[in-house]
Formats: sequence, C-alpha cells, structure tokens
Amino acid sequence: MKSPLIAALLTTASLAQTVTPGPTVAQLLGTWKLVSIEDTMSDGKVQPPAQYGPHPHGFIMYRPDGYMCATIVNSDRPAGKDPAKPTDAEKVAYYDSFLAYCGRFKLDSASSTVTHFPEVAWSPSFVGSTQPRPFRLEGNRLIITATRGLLNPEIQKRVAGVGAGEINSAGLSSAGSHPGSR
Repeated sequence: MKSPLIAALLTTASLAQTVTPGPTVAQLLGTWKLVSIEDTMSDGKVQPPAQYGPHPHGFIMYRPDGYMCATIVNSDRPAGKDPAKPTDAEKVAYYDSFLAYCGRFKLDSASSTVTHFPEVAWSPSFVGSTQPRPFRLEGNRLIITATRGLLNPEIQKRVAGVGAGEINSAGLSSAGSHPGSR
C-alpha cells in the first residue's frame, strides 16, 4: 500500500510546480535604442568595447513579419575632413567602428535565444551566417549576451535595454512604443 501512496504524492508534487513561460516574439517586437555595451574579457575584466568605444550608438528592430535589423556605431568617431571624399584611412576607421545587418530572426523560447539570419550586412562574412543571441527580459529591459559571431570569441558582449524614453547606462532603450515595455 505504500507504493501507490508515494506515486500519488510524487504526481501531486510535480503538478504543483510552476513553469515560468519563456519569452514571446511579442515581447521582442519594436525598436530598441542602444545605450551601452559591456565586454567581459576572458580574465573577467569588464570594459567598453574597443570597436565601439565608451559611447556606442545604435538600434535593433524586430518586426512582426519575422525580420530584424541591427546597427551599432562608435559615436565618438571623428568626421572626415571632406565627407564627400573620405580618405582610405577614414574609410577603414568607419568600417572598423560600425556594424549593421538585417534579415530574418527566429525565437527559441525554451533557451531564451533569438537567432538572427543576416541577408544583408556591412561585412560580406555576416551574410548567410547564423547569429544566436541569448537574451533575457527584465521588466522593460532587453539584455542580449553574445560570444558567437564576434570578431574575438574570447570576449562576451552584454547589451541591455529599457522602455521608451528611459535611457540609462544599463542598455538599450525602446524608441517609441514597445509592446514589451507595457
């Protein structure tokens, strides 16, 4: 008689556990404005990314039709002497301090990962690639962590986000209305 009682108690205990649902596409939809990026080095040191400097600027957009775009630029990069005719050195500096790509995205709620599939990009090597981006939502913040697809896989990037008009040093701000910030 002990055996059926134990089985019933185990079944009841497992039914009582609550399962936290994973993120939804609706929570990602909208335009998020970048306010900071942190690089965590292999030794644990946290610093601004060399590529984008301490004041990066950018956006990431997720649309209901399954497309996304991401752009990041070093906002401290100097303007060229003649914007209509940049020098070769200026062109290299612009390229090295910029990231942009657009394409489809797919959400894996179970692993809280959004994967980007670039169809156009600032760099031909990104086109056709798979860019998994583990993330989490904290209230109206979107926090993305990446190691794959980066120039240096020893660095872990952390990009975060907050709702419209609430820009702070913790991450991305959603520009305009954002379903995930309500």
